[in-house]
Amino acid sequence: MRLGALFAVLVGINIYVFFFRGGTSIHDVLKTSAIEKKKGPRAGASHASAAEKSRETSQSRPAPEDDSVLVQGGLKGHLGISGALQASKIDGAQVTELVTALGAELNLRSLRPEHTFEARLDPKTGQIRRFVYKTSPVTSIEVTRDVRGVLRAKKLESKLTTKLVRVGGKVESSLNASMSKAGETSALVAAFVELFSWDINWYADPREGDEFRIVVEKQYLGASFYRYGKILAAEYRGKVGRFQTYHFKPSSGVAGYYVPEGRALRREFLKTPLNFRRLTSKYNTKRFHPVLHTTKGHYGVDYAAPTGTPVWAASDGKVLTVARAGGAGNMVVLSHAGNVSTMYMHLSRFAAGLKAGQKVKQRTLIGYVGCTGLCTGPHLHYGIKSGGRYIDPLKFNPRKGEMLPRADRIRFLDQLPDRIAELEGIPVTAATLSKAPAKAAASDEE
Repeated sequence: MRLGALFAVLVGINIYVFFFRGGTSIHDVLKTSAIEKKKGPRAGASHASAAEKSRETSQSRPAPEDDSVLVQGGLKGHLGISGALQASKIDGAQVTELVTALGAELNLRSLRPEHTFEARLDPKTGQIRRFVYKTSPVTSIEVTRDVRGVLRAKKLESKLTTKLVRVGGKVESSLNASMSKAGETSALVAAFVELFSWDINWYADPREGDEFRIVVEKQYLGASFYRYGKILAAEYRGKVGRFQTYHFKPSSGVAGYYVPEGRALRREFLKTPLNFRRLTSKYNTKRFHPVLHTTKGHYGVDYAAPTGTPVWAASDGKVLTVARAGGAGNMVVLSHAGNVSTMYMHLSRFAAGLKAGQKVKQRTLIGYVGCTGLCTGPHLHYGIKSGGRYIDPLKFNPRKGEMLPRADRIRFLDQLPDRIAELEGIPVTAATLSKAPAKAAASDEE
């Protein structure tokens, strides 16, 4: 009886609290909750928490192009950029519009298989929003739509950092191996070899123990080496002689390389018109011919090289002959200033578009090594006539480079002592990185 009375009292209290007491009744609780929803967070909520929520919302909000359809591709395996774009499911009308826009900033004849691209398309219409054509890790062409919806292209270039490096070493098994040992690549070897190609026969003259020294710009994309800039000073010293050259910009505005006396490094004629393996036959007026088996004059030199090795014009000149010439096979003859002519025989083929009457510059590609005509293996027969008479190409001594004008020569010679000291101070064992600021790399042009 007592327990029943107690139970009834407790039930009554609960009914009072949940249904009738102000602030705790179900009605008041629901009312308060509704008010708080309208007012927002309680007064006790921290401002930091609100700011944090705001940042989260901003970060998670989709970027304007995040809903774009991303299309990526490249030219490899395609005949041209139009084919590559169509293979990427970009419609024909837009391909035409895109190629037209790219043509304003890109030479469409210079496209290469390694070039890549990416396009962002509207997911509903397929319309191009943004297109990037990448020609190198540094250079790209960006195409976007202007306010009228027309595609417009602009060139983008990543900034490179330039550092000055001093490289030195001794020739051991080869110049290439020694340069690699000094921490550099074959690209620097090629540039260095080209500098002295007027004075050194790189396939006959170098000897073990010869020394090289170079001051060169190295350009970096971020932290990674990207390419070499200008060679600012270079020296090769060995049995063949001692050669130095310095980069200099005269008042004419065209920078070039000059030897210590102030003459241009560039001569009228290259030492050799190709990269060859070995010299197989020298100039000889009474040589026994290996095919005809008779004594017959050999009025030139034979350079052995693989079929297809490029052959260049030894000097500026004019094309006289591009034709098959009996035992000489495919032959090119060039005429040059000073009543000098050069002959290039046994070519496998001629350079595309080469024809009699056209002018060529030194190092212009004129053909490729072969074994046409009377020959026993692929090689280039290189001959020179001076005043209508054959001369030995190995003894030919062309005119030296032009001297700088007086005012430029004075300025060049004023700079020379410091530049010689810098070059000759390079050790010949390993490369060292200059601590000079990058702007020092252009000091010779100021």
